[in-house]
Amino acid sequence: MGKTLGFVDSQDNIDDAVWAPGCTNTAQTFYLKNNGAVDVKYKIKAIIISGNSGIADLIEWKVNGEDINAFTAKLAAGESSAPLVVTGTMDKNAGNKYMNRIGDSVAIAVYAAEDNDEADFEEVVALIRDIDEPQTANIFNSSEQVALDAAFTFSPVEDESVDKYAGWNADYVVSFNNEVAPEAVCLAGQYDDWSEDWFGFKNPAAIAAGQELRLLKDALDVYKTYYEICTEVRNFNCGVADLGVAEGTVMTVELRLYKTVNGTETGEYITAGTYNYSF
Repeated sequence: MGKTLGFVDSQDNIDDAVWAPGCTNTAQTFYLKNNGAVDVKYKIKAIIISGNSGIADLIEWKVNGEDINAFTAKLAAGESSAPLVVTGTMDKNAGNKYMNRIGDSVAIAVYAAEDNDEADFEEVVALIRDIDEPQTANIFNSSEQVALDAAFTFSPVEDESVDKYAGWNADYVVSFNNEVAPEAVCLAGQYDDWSEDWFGFKNPAAIAAGQELRLLKDALDVYKTYYEICTEVRNFNCGVADLGVAEGTVMTVELRLYKTVNGTETGEYITAGTYNYSF
């Protein structure tokens, strides 16, 4: 799960980054730990997840002083990394046309793979992080509002995957490991550029254990391609409210991309990200 890193000033106070030609900003120091049973290799990338100011394209990113695109390291099973410090320096020849622009949101993504010659780094299509601020959803076709117990966001990674999966349909797929009684759960969504409001619905019928629900297709009869998610929706937010779900039930939410040819899904899909919530 993603964590938010701030930038630090010369007194180590957390502050927003101010970019100017030739200026360097330093992010909070962080560490990585290999909780697995095998040794891994990893690399780090800076990825634009929202915004189109153009500023992020002018930033040279480094990890512990090394070009971020060249940085790689290894972690043995159970080992923690040395302190990791990411810095960004704006092109000194950027000029003044970027004055007064709001900077882009950038994610520092870690790609890991088993430490052997055959293993390659897994493709990352979306980043997932919790939304810490309390959220309230408006129930469809009702004046009722429901406070959400958890909210999270899938942010598409805007790199070569935009072209690779551009025409594939994107959707949330929700399932539970136990049966959920009618109106025992509220599922909600908020999709950046569509609306600032959260909208939700209660399950009108029981949801069987393992039954899969597609939120856009089944609940809204809406189809959105991955390209539209990247360009129109941006952050793809989802939330849940417990209205009587049995304790110990686990909800799994997947962001899936469905291969689509001439407007028809072929049945092939990839899972771009997964989030689990325990009631």
